[in-house]
Amino acid sequence: MKSFCFYLTLSALTVSLSIAQTRPTTKSTTKPLSTTTSATRSTSATTSASRSATTVTTTAKATSASITATRSTTTAPAAAVSTNPNRRQELYDEYHGISKKPSTTSAPIAQPGLSRPGQSRPDPSRPDPSRTAERKPADTRPSQPIGSASTGPVARRESASPALSSESNSGVRIGLRGGVTYPYNFDPDIAGDPTVSFVGGIVFNVGRGTLSFQPEINYARYAGRATIGQGTVLETTLNGAADQVEVPLFLKIATGTPNSNRFFLNVGPYASYALNISVNGKTQSLNGVEGRFGFGAAAGIGTALKAGPGHLTIEVRGLYSLGDTDAGFNTDSQTIYTQAAIGYMVPLGSR
Repeated sequence: MKSFCFYLTLSALTVSLSIAQTRPTTKSTTKPLSTTTSATRSTSATTSASRSATTVTTTAKATSASITATRSTTTAPAAAVSTNPNRRQELYDEYHGISKKPSTTSAPIAQPGLSRPGQSRPDPSRPDPSRTAERKPADTRPSQPIGSASTGPVARRESASPALSSESNSGVRIGLRGGVTYPYNFDPDIAGDPTVSFVGGIVFNVGRGTLSFQPEINYARYAGRATIGQGTVLETTLNGAADQVEVPLFLKIATGTPNSNRFFLNVGPYASYALNISVNGKTQSLNGVEGRFGFGAAAGIGTALKAGPGHLTIEVRGLYSLGDTDAGFNTDSQTIYTQAAIGYMVPLGSR
């Protein structure tokens, strides 16, 4: 056994020496192999690099294609979201946990300022009929047949006071007047004293404003008393009177409104025609007597008080004779024929 171990030890030393002697040769022999191996390794590296480059290129192309596809697939919903406000609202509600309300479909409302393709843009200078119809409130009052009486407040006021409406719209009035006369004489040489008599007539008035035209037709009597043979046995008292028709043409100047109390002034000419005379109640004809037509000037002042549908008039006037058809124009008269009368005038029609 010991010899066997010795033999093994010796064999191992021999092998070690032989390996040590053959190491240079191995080095020279393995150098070409190293070069070949290096070339092989470089070729493998090149192949591996080319494969890696190809793989990288392929991977880059695939990545680019995937990115492009991803962009295309991502852009479409974004565009849809950006162009669909309802979708954005749904996403907002889902993100914030808001419960979805039931959707109601309604027809799109056409905006006045926008126009569809193929439709002309509205002219701003022209009014929009739709806007005009919206701004104009609908008339909810019940329609009335033509010719039917109105039931509104104005109609009730008119029906309650028809006289007031007629008065305010009328430009023609008619009335009556009556009163007393008294001839006032300034001549002291004329014997006798004037007495009171009467006057009455019909009055017309045309006009509603401050100025109006007022013609009249009056019947007047002027009377007096005279004593003849005073202080003697033949003393006699004579009561005389003269009847005549007078037609004054007045310009009437009035204050106030036609429906209120008014003060007025009448100024104008007049014409007269002597009808007859009477002495102590006995009428004497004037046929064949000259100078029966006379003329003169007249003026009066008075007031008109509103009473019912018309006016109650109170007036004092005087007439001054300026001549007759026989003697012509004459201003020597010293007599003024005064009158005091009251009257009532109402509107005629509603013109």
